[in-house]
Amino acid sequence: MKKLFVVALVGWALVGIGGGAQQTPGVTANEIVLGAFVAQSGALAGVGIPVVRGATAYYNYVNDVLGGVNGRKIKFITCDDAFDPTKTVACVKKLVEEDKVFAIVNSLGTVPHAAVMEYLMKNNVPVVSPHANYTPFSKPVKFNYFAIQPNNEIFGTALARYAVQRLKAKKIAVLYVDDAFGQELLGAVVAELKRNRVEPALTVPHPGTETAFRPYVVRLQGANPDAVILLTYLVPSASILKEAEAVGFKPRWLATNVQADVRMVSLAGVSAVEGLIVTGFAADPTLPNHAGAAKFRALLQKYFPGELPSGFNEIAYVGAMQVVEGLFRAGPNLTRERFIQALETLTNWDAEGLVPPITYGRDDRRGITILYMTKFEKGNMVFIEAFSADPFDVVGARSCIVDNLALAEFDIAKRTVKIEWDYSGSVKSFAVDWGDGTPAKAVPVTKEPSANYTYPTQGGYIVRVTATCTDDLTDTEILKINLFE
Repeated sequence: MKKLFVVALVGWALVGIGGGAQQTPGVTANEIVLGAFVAQSGALAGVGIPVVRGATAYYNYVNDVLGGVNGRKIKFITCDDAFDPTKTVACVKKLVEEDKVFAIVNSLGTVPHAAVMEYLMKNNVPVVSPHANYTPFSKPVKFNYFAIQPNNEIFGTALARYAVQRLKAKKIAVLYVDDAFGQELLGAVVAELKRNRVEPALTVPHPGTETAFRPYVVRLQGANPDAVILLTYLVPSASILKEAEAVGFKPRWLATNVQADVRMVSLAGVSAVEGLIVTGFAADPTLPNHAGAAKFRALLQKYFPGELPSGFNEIAYVGAMQVVEGLFRAGPNLTRERFIQALETLTNWDAEGLVPPITYGRDDRRGITILYMTKFEKGNMVFIEAFSADPFDVVGARSCIVDNLALAEFDIAKRTVKIEWDYSGSVKSFAVDWGDGTPAKAVPVTKEPSANYTYPTQGGYIVRVTATCTDDLTDTEILKINLFE
């Protein structure tokens, strides 16, 4: 990996970036030009429009309130690719060759990104906060890419692992869109099922252009699974759930962050989505007493009155925060190389509590690896738990396991909490990281382990309980705690 990074730096030197041979693209004394390709028309416009608005709201705030970054205002240029990879190629060439953007940021979609990755690497253009789950953003590491969303490997791993370990499902079927997005997710799901010694009962592909889903649902129903994992887009998922309800097919449904959107309710109906479990990676943007969420909502309304806060405009807002953080850290003598080096210094960065902590390094550009599991109940999305889905964990290799970590007692006014958990196997010790920056604390190994803590301030925290087995292997369970009045 070190050798690859040295080669990358040589590439920077050859084009004169940071070496004074030529001016850095997109940077003047007064301006930083950023570019994005985002569907503003076509089938994915309902996602792309909120993405542009969420990112724009934060960039506008930086310009209007902070005076820009190190004396330079941000110019954010978007190009509508309609989620068509052919148009994506044209958009990117325009942004890079005509608009001379400094970086590609906040761009949408696995399939569009796959069409331009080689070009952007060849032209040494930083790509930050891509709004897609595409695993090749970070595996293998690419010197100019910084993922923010969990990749498809993490999402697929989480869904399969959750179905087996939490839902105790024995027969698991998969319905997936037959494109780069769906195929990558499918590979991760199947791999994780096999690590858990489970073979998928049925895997069913559908074309990206499909609109009639009754035959697919009937085929799934014939396999009689107790859980079905959906690896497709928002509108097809709603159609699938409506058809399933119509034929009386009621397995446990699981889906990715694409379906973690309240529009599922209006598209499919309250009863059709009831019980659907989805993966997410950001705080609920409607939380009334979450300072980061409140600021997000206020800025969204300021710049786009009437725009409803959603997961799509929230993650774009967070992505813009990440871009700006890197720009500030890079300093006034801005180059692409310094920008990349600055982003590599992000450690436990959480965008004012809106996402789980992100840490980058020269050998790790994955972004978020902890997911929030959420369930639809009576038309609302209800948080279940934070769930570790790092695909590099080898399930079944540990001799002890922490399980069922839960909040037993809490007092918001006093900021006190009590947690409890179960375990199996031979445990040598427990340690609790309370998620507020203090060192992890040892907890005695007892028949019914628990721990108490008083937080210095109200807030949202990710708690980690780690068991060290007698053979020195470890297992960690994660719990999200919200202490807000």
